[in-house]
Amino acid sequence: MSKVVLKRGEIAFTQGEDGDHFYVVDKGSVACFERRDGSEHETLVHTYNPGGTFGDLSIMYNTPRAATCRATTESRLYALPRKAFKVIVMKTTIEKRLHIKSLLQNVEIFKELKEHEFSKLADAMQEEAYEEGDVICRQGDVGSSFFIIKQGTATCIQADPHGNQQEVAQLTTGDYFGEIALLASKPRQGTVKATEKNGTLKLLYVERTTFNRILGSIEDILRRNQAAYNKFWAAQI
Repeated sequence: MSKVVLKRGEIAFTQGEDGDHFYVVDKGSVACFERRDGSEHETLVHTYNPGGTFGDLSIMYNTPRAATCRATTESRLYALPRKAFKVIVMKTTIEKRLHIKSLLQNVEIFKELKEHEFSKLADAMQEEAYEEGDVICRQGDVGSSFFIIKQGTATCIQADPHGNQQEVAQLTTGDYFGEIALLASKPRQGTVKATEKNGTLKLLYVERTTFNRILGSIEDILRRNQAAYNKFWAAQI
């Protein structure tokens, strides 16, 4: 792997380019922005911190870069060329895919996915670690990501109209949250954070834009079983 040092504002790659490297963030942070429907306006889709990785989907699926990734601070990355990525990483990817598929197959909203679609989604899932007390999402914020707990415990808290907070759930390995964000940009119904005094929380997540790009609309997938589709939306009322 070669070392890449980016100053604040420098670009790792630009949306629409061919993907030739996979990146690991060693120091600093990199934000990824997407231009949608030909607009000149950039939308922030994710920020990668130390330990985060990006650039793999373009190589795995031979598709153009889906976003422009730019350093938000002086950052140090390590880059793995396309050929080396395919030789070294693909074996690990297959093992990772099998584990993630087993988690995805327990998610109600994905029951209509076919085997090859589970594989694509498993490959698209990203991993991020949170320390005790870190907030993953806040009640009222508009959500765009779906999460599964790979390791650790998360606490879900809801506030009533008067601002009184109450713990409503403890989530652990295999549990998931935020699935409605794959369907629509709706406010989060609760705050989820890494449980105190319970070690590092590791999450798998996928952005709605990524899901739509590789599999199409989740609403269309749900409609494969109209009864399940109606049941899902009834539960959101």
